[in-house]
Amino acid sequence: MLKSALMCLALTIYFEARGEPERGQYAVAEVVLNRSEHRELSICEVVKQKNQFSWYTSWNKKIPNTESWEKSVSIAETVLGGKVTNYTKGSRYFRHKSSIDRGIMVSPVIIGNHLFYKHNK
Repeated sequence: MLKSALMCLALTIYFEARGEPERGQYAVAEVVLNRSEHRELSICEVVKQKNQFSWYTSWNKKIPNTESWEKSVSIAETVLGGKVTNYTKGSRYFRHKSSIDRGIMVSPVIIGNHLFYKHNK
C-alpha cells in the first residue's frame, strides 16, 4: 500500500508542481494529505477522484526519468515518512494564483504560481 501511496503522491507533485519552488511542491503534497484526511480516503483514492487533478486523466502512463521526478519521489517519501509542514495552513485546494476568487476562499496562501486555500462552504 505504501508503494501505491508513494507513487500517487509523487506523480501528483511532479505533474502539478515540478516547476515550483520546493516549498510549493511540499504544499501540493499537503493538499493531497489534507484531502485524504478530511474525506477519509486513501491518497490514491483522492488523486483518482473525478475532476480533482487534471494530470490524472491525461497521464500517458510513462514514468518520467528526470531530476524533477527524483525530487518529487524524494518529497513524497519525506512526507509519507512523517515530515509535517503547514505551508498551506490546512488548505485542501489549489489553483493558479491568477484565478483568485475570494468569494470561495478561506485563508488563501500564495506559494510560487499556486494559490492554496480552504473552501468557503
